[in-house]
Amino acid sequence: MLDIDTRDLLSCAGDALTAPGHLTPAQVDVWHNHTLRNRMPLVLEALRIAGDEGDAERAMSLIDQAVHDYPAPTRIPGNRPVPGSRLLSRRHHANHDPEPPTAA
Repeated sequence: MLDIDTRDLLSCAGDALTAPGHLTPAQVDVWHNHTLRNRMPLVLEALRIAGDEGDAERAMSLIDQAVHDYPAPTRIPGNRPVPGSRLLSRRHHANHDPEPPTAA
């Protein structure tokens, strides 16, 4: 059976690495990429500290820091409009009106 400090540490690490339930599938993908790149190294270091040095409190502090320093992304890259894209689209349609079909 695990002691209370170890259970708290594992719970803290699990929370830091679990995507929020309200995200769409696209947002979950972005969240996972963000987490693997930013939070995971700190969580792994925290687990090393807990294992090698036996300091669960310091390890949990490092995980809390990872969550604080790298909050979940709030917007999804690629879903925002490209600047000027609507303007380009309007110009394109204004200059390239389709010709009426011709009867054969």
